[in-house]
Amino acid sequence: MAEFIWDSIENIYSPLEEQLQNGMTLEIIMICNESLEGLNATILNDLFRTWTYGYNGRYINPFKLLEFKSFENYIKAQVKIKNKNKEVDELRLFIQDLLHFLNSDDIHITNLGLKIMQE
Repeated sequence: MAEFIWDSIENIYSPLEEQLQNGMTLEIIMICNESLEGLNATILNDLFRTWTYGYNGRYINPFKLLEFKSFENYIKAQVKIKNKNKEVDELRLFIQDLLHFLNSDDIHITNLGLKIMQE
Protein backbone atom coordinates (compact mmCIF):
# COMPACT_ATOMS: atom_id res chain seq x y z
CA MET A 1 0.00 0.00 0.00
CA ALA A 2 1.34 3.42 -0.96
CA GLU A 3 2.12 5.89 1.78
CA PHE A 4 1.00 9.39 0.95
CA ILE A 5 2.80 12.46 2.17
CA TRP A 6 0.14 15.08 2.84
CA ASP A 7 1.26 18.70 2.65
CA SER A 8 0.05 21.07 5.33
CA ILE A 9 -2.04 23.95 4.04
CA GLU A 10 -0.43 26.22 6.64
CA ASN A 11 2.92 25.83 4.87
CA ILE A 12 1.72 27.29 1.56
CA TYR A 13 -1.46 29.30 2.18
CA SER A 14 -2.04 32.48 4.11
CA PRO A 15 -5.20 34.57 3.73
CA LEU A 16 -5.07 37.60 1.47
CA GLU A 17 -4.72 40.98 3.16
CA GLU A 18 -7.72 42.32 1.25
CA GLN A 19 -11.09 40.68 1.84
CA LEU A 20 -12.46 38.90 -1.24
CA GLN A 21 -15.79 40.19 -2.48
CA ASN A 22 -18.23 39.24 -5.22
CA GLY A 23 -17.08 40.49 -8.60
CA MET A 24 -13.35 40.48 -7.78
CA THR A 25 -10.93 38.62 -10.05
CA LEU A 26 -8.26 36.49 -8.38
CA GLU A 27 -5.11 35.17 -10.05
CA ILE A 28 -3.80 31.86 -8.73
CA ILE A 29 -0.29 30.71 -9.67
CA MET A 30 0.96 27.30 -8.55
CA ILE A 31 4.38 25.76 -9.03
CA CYS A 32 4.73 22.07 -8.29
CA ASN A 33 7.65 19.69 -7.85
CA GLU A 34 6.49 17.46 -10.73
CA SER A 35 5.02 17.90 -14.20
CA LEU A 36 1.27 18.46 -14.42
CA GLU A 37 1.03 17.61 -18.11
CA GLY A 38 -1.63 15.33 -19.53
CA LEU A 39 -4.38 13.95 -17.35
CA ASN A 40 -3.52 15.99 -14.24
CA ALA A 41 -3.75 19.28 -16.19
CA THR A 42 -7.12 18.26 -17.62
CA ILE A 43 -8.49 17.25 -14.23
CA LEU A 44 -7.15 20.44 -12.60
CA ASN A 45 -8.82 22.55 -15.28
CA ASP A 46 -12.12 20.82 -14.49
CA LEU A 47 -11.53 21.19 -10.75
CA PHE A 48 -10.98 24.95 -11.11
CA ARG A 49 -14.12 25.19 -13.27
CA THR A 50 -16.53 23.05 -11.22
CA TRP A 51 -15.26 23.04 -7.62
CA THR A 52 -17.89 23.36 -4.90
CA TYR A 53 -18.01 23.13 -1.12
CA GLY A 54 -20.84 22.14 1.19
CA TYR A 55 -22.55 24.77 3.33
CA ASN A 56 -25.88 24.45 5.17
CA GLY A 57 -26.90 21.40 3.14
CA ARG A 58 -26.13 23.02 -0.23
CA TYR A 59 -23.20 22.87 -2.62
CA ILE A 60 -21.79 26.30 -3.39
CA ASN A 61 -19.68 27.13 -6.46
CA PRO A 62 -17.96 30.38 -5.40
CA PHE A 63 -15.79 30.90 -8.50
CA LYS A 64 -16.18 31.35 -12.23
CA LEU A 65 -13.10 30.22 -14.15
CA LEU A 66 -11.96 32.96 -16.55
CA GLU A 67 -8.58 31.56 -17.60
CA PHE A 68 -6.57 28.37 -17.07
CA LYS A 69 -3.06 27.74 -18.39
CA SER A 70 -0.81 24.81 -17.58
CA PHE A 71 2.87 24.45 -18.52
CA GLU A 72 4.95 21.54 -17.22
CA ASN A 73 4.85 22.08 -13.43
CA TYR A 74 3.19 25.52 -13.50
CA ILE A 75 -0.47 26.56 -13.41
CA LYS A 76 -1.89 30.04 -13.84
CA ALA A 77 -5.61 30.56 -13.42
CA GLN A 78 -7.93 33.50 -13.03
CA VAL A 79 -11.26 33.13 -11.28
CA LYS A 80 -14.03 35.63 -10.65
CA ILE A 81 -15.59 35.56 -7.19
CA LYS A 82 -19.33 35.08 -7.68
CA ASN A 83 -20.73 33.68 -4.39
CA LYS A 84 -18.61 34.96 -1.48
CA ASN A 85 -19.69 33.69 1.91
CA LYS A 86 -18.55 35.99 4.74
CA GLU A 87 -18.39 33.04 7.16
CA VAL A 88 -16.17 30.77 5.02
CA ASP A 89 -12.66 31.07 3.59
CA GLU A 90 -13.55 29.39 0.28
CA LEU A 91 -10.06 29.96 -1.08
CA ARG A 92 -8.50 27.99 1.78
CA LEU A 93 -10.94 25.12 1.24
CA PHE A 94 -10.19 25.12 -2.49
CA ILE A 95 -6.40 25.14 -2.00
CA GLN A 96 -6.75 22.31 0.54
CA ASP A 97 -8.65 20.22 -2.02
CA LEU A 98 -5.99 20.99 -4.65
CA LEU A 99 -3.32 19.83 -2.18
CA HIS A 100 -5.16 16.57 -1.52
CA PHE A 101 -5.65 15.87 -5.22
CA LEU A 102 -2.02 16.57 -6.08
CA ASN A 103 -0.60 14.81 -3.01
CA SER A 104 -2.54 11.66 -3.91
CA ASP A 105 -0.40 11.56 -7.07
CA ASP A 106 2.80 12.36 -5.09
CA ILE A 107 2.87 15.92 -6.44
CA HIS A 108 3.52 18.81 -4.08
CA ILE A 109 2.93 22.54 -4.42
CA THR A 110 6.26 24.27 -3.90
CA ASN A 111 5.04 27.82 -4.44
CA LEU A 112 1.59 29.42 -4.39
CA GLY A 113 0.85 32.95 -5.51
CA LEU A 114 -2.49 34.67 -4.97
CA LYS A 115 -3.20 38.14 -6.33
CA ILE A 116 -6.35 40.22 -6.63
CA MET A 117 -6.44 41.66 -10.14
CA GLN A 118 -7.35 45.31 -10.60
CA GLU A 119 -10.12 45.88 -13.12
